[in-house]
Amino acid sequence: MLVPAPALVLIAGTLFSRVGDSFASLGMVLDAADKGVRFGVTEVLLAELLPTVVAAPFIGSLVDRVSARSVWRWALVVQALSLGGAAAVDGFHLRVGLIALSGLAGVASVTAGFKVLPVVAGEEHTGRANSLLTAGLSAAGLLGPALAGLLHSVRGTSFLLGADAVSFLVLVWCTALAVPRAVDVTIGRRPATKLSDGYRALRHAPVVGAMLPTLAAAMLATSVEGVAGVYYLRDVADGNDTLFGLFLATWALGAIPGALLAGRAGWSGRHTALILGGVLGISLGLMCAGLLPMAAAIFPLFLLGGFGNGVCNVGLRNAVHTNVPAEVHGSAWACYQALSRSCIGLGYLLGTPNGLVSSRGQVILSGAVPLVFVVWSMLRTVRRRQPAVGEVSG
Repeated sequence: MLVPAPALVLIAGTLFSRVGDSFASLGMVLDAADKGVRFGVTEVLLAELLPTVVAAPFIGSLVDRVSARSVWRWALVVQALSLGGAAAVDGFHLRVGLIALSGLAGVASVTAGFKVLPVVAGEEHTGRANSLLTAGLSAAGLLGPALAGLLHSVRGTSFLLGADAVSFLVLVWCTALAVPRAVDVTIGRRPATKLSDGYRALRHAPVVGAMLPTLAAAMLATSVEGVAGVYYLRDVADGNDTLFGLFLATWALGAIPGALLAGRAGWSGRHTALILGGVLGISLGLMCAGLLPMAAAIFPLFLLGGFGNGVCNVGLRNAVHTNVPAEVHGSAWACYQALSRSCIGLGYLLGTPNGLVSSRGQVILSGAVPLVFVVWSMLRTVRRRQPAVGEVSG
């Protein structure tokens, strides 16, 4: 099942831009560590999280009201200018402020891109396009940090920020090339929207609404592991940074085949199975990795968790594109971003080392909690599909 060339251009530009995002994010984190800025890493993380949580409903409503194509292009220009400005200044806190501005524009660009993709790819190719995009984002997450670390040691943070700015200009060019003006007419615009429309659309959409608690548990769990796992995995690796880095890369590596498999013609429409199966893989991978503190066990378990992560992400994107009305795609996806970033922020907080639960215990819980939600969702799904007493099936 071939994806149309314009959609492939958009996907390629998005992946190039995502590598650039890794440059800026890791560059600022390393800059904070090198300069000894107190709470500097936290400041960078908050600058990436808070704009989405606060502004997503407003921006999603804007995307549904006006031209998604124009919003996308102008948001990318703002991102390029913000990061170019960050590359040109020296003050750490000023740079973080400009990155926060870029993050605010990023909510608009991601939301508009989500809304435009089905029209550019065509309804029959949207599932495959989501699969390729998700697999590519995982590959970018694998490649970007490694390149960023190398380039930071050679060229410094300003170079990384400038490279990210250029990556957004490349995506502007891809958007102009691949998205014709007719797309705005095809999508249709709403004369007015409420800020709550996105949350309401998610809650009432088939599949999506029922899966939200399980998805929230999975996002919270992976974020807890993202912090607690640093301490736990370094203990397992006996302080070997190379081995620790390979642990992290294994997760992203597993997500690539997971995303590609989920986009196959026979699977892309099975939204419930993809989401629940994906979260099941994440849960088992994390819980068993905590139960088996051995490198030989953690590598295959992280491949399993990453595979599930890729499957789940494709299933979710396809479910929203299919079950949420196109006129509120912008609001719905923006609100989902706000929900996901809220879970991530809470997960970072809960994953912080404390005297109550060890880092290993936190990793085990990060798998056990979403596992409970998966089992609960599966039982609900089976119960709904069973015919009522006295009802004739067949």
